[in-house]
Amino acid sequence: MSRDDRRTRFVVIGVGNRDRGDDAVGPLIADAVRDLHGDGVDTFVCEGDLSDLAMRWSAHDRVVVVDAMVSGRPPGSIVETDACRSTMPTGERILSSHGVGLADAIELGRLLDRLPRQLTVIGVEASSFEPFEPASSQVVDAVPEVVRRIGEIVTSQIP
Repeated sequence: MSRDDRRTRFVVIGVGNRDRGDDAVGPLIADAVRDLHGDGVDTFVCEGDLSDLAMRWSAHDRVVVVDAMVSGRPPGSIVETDACRSTMPTGERILSSHGVGLADAIELGRLLDRLPRQLTVIGVEASSFEPFEPASSQVVDAVPEVVRRIGEIVTSQIP
């Protein structure tokens, strides 16, 4: 499929594990976006290996990926990065409990010329990754703000 043949629909990808505390933030946000926007925005959750992420997002021009991050900021802090224009910040790390992390998947997509036209990564600062624990209140409190921001991105870029 050539770059010009791609669908222009938005996709929001929630990365994380629903059963590991704050790592659930990506799936929580993907669920909230789906509930709010319905069929207007594609969403999916990636709970496992991220090595095929570049292939999954290549059918879309506009992609937002949400994941837990660990940077030393207060829990619930939100960081937005344009991953097409810059590499993931080296002082920060989007947390990965996966064999291939998000930064690796992005660089693989760049190498294979499989990056979408627009790729926004939103990281939410996490603090707890205990198995079978719920997300912390600070991370849960950040969900509406991230969903609002995704709504702004979606509406500002409708063709």
